[in-house]
Amino acid sequence: MKPFFLIVCFGLGLFNLAAQCNFAINEIDDFDSTHSIVTKPINIGYSIPSNFQTADGYKMIEEAKAIFSFTQNDTLNAFFMVIGLVEREFLTLEEGFNVILKVESLKDTVDLGKEVAKTDLADVAPGSDLIGLYTVPDRGTFDKNTNMRIYTLTCLIPLDRMFTLSYASIERIRINYKTSKHTITLSNEQRAAIKKAVQCVGEEMKLFPSKP
Repeated sequence: MKPFFLIVCFGLGLFNLAAQCNFAINEIDDFDSTHSIVTKPINIGYSIPSNFQTADGYKMIEEAKAIFSFTQNDTLNAFFMVIGLVEREFLTLEEGFNVILKVESLKDTVDLGKEVAKTDLADVAPGSDLIGLYTVPDRGTFDKNTNMRIYTLTCLIPLDRMFTLSYASIERIRINYKTSKHTITLSNEQRAAIKKAVQCVGEEMKLFPSKP
């Protein structure tokens, strides 16, 4: 997954809202009919200085990138969010629910019917929900182009949470390493791009429209 993620993130263009549903990969395997979809990478967070110094100063890079992938066949339906981010030191990410998404409360974002009314302050101060995502271990890979370590966080997203992310924007992402924490804050444009990417995957896989 890690080499594949690096190729997708740095070898292809970024997700463009104007392009609507434009995937990096959308193919069906000739041997087992597995349908695989991968979105183009989306920049998330801020532009930050790397540890690579040039004549004009330290090279500026994106704090993190994200892609979404979905794999489907007769026995498998798997949806993943893969986050690639840079760190200045060696860190360890352990197996477990170590990536937490802070998202808009779904009932403040979409009309779910009379049974679930919006809160009184929905329009001026929408609430937030926390979603913990299961991740696999990672110790990062040194990148000579930035003189930093690139961490690849592969997060399994349950299908009910996929629906949530197609309507509710991700506001912040918290990564809990073994000895430290990293929080990524998304801009309004980045939130919209993430939401659109999830919607595109769901529509292509014929999972939408639906309600939880």
